[in-house]
Amino acid sequence: MSESASKTKNSNRVLPHKHCKICQEAISTKAEPRVCKKEECITKNGKNEKSQKQVRILMLVFFGIFALPFIASIVLQVAG
Repeated sequence: MSESASKTKNSNRVLPHKHCKICQEAISTKAEPRVCKKEECITKNGKNEKSQKQVRILMLVFFGIFALPFIASIVLQVAG
C-alpha cells in the first residue's frame, strides 16, 4: 500500500464520540449524563429522567397492588 493511500484511509476515521440524547449533536465520550452543554438539552434531559423515575415507581406500586392478593392467598393456604 502506498503512503498516500494509507493517509487517505486514516483520515476517513471518525474519532470516538457519543451523541446527545436530545439533539443528537456529537459530544465527548466522557460526557455524563449523555447530553451536550446546551441549556435546553440539560433541562429536557432532567425532565425526562424525572418522568422515567415516576413511571418506574408507579409500575412498582401497581405490581405490588396486583401481587399482594396472590401472596396473601398463598400465605393463608399455608397457615390454614
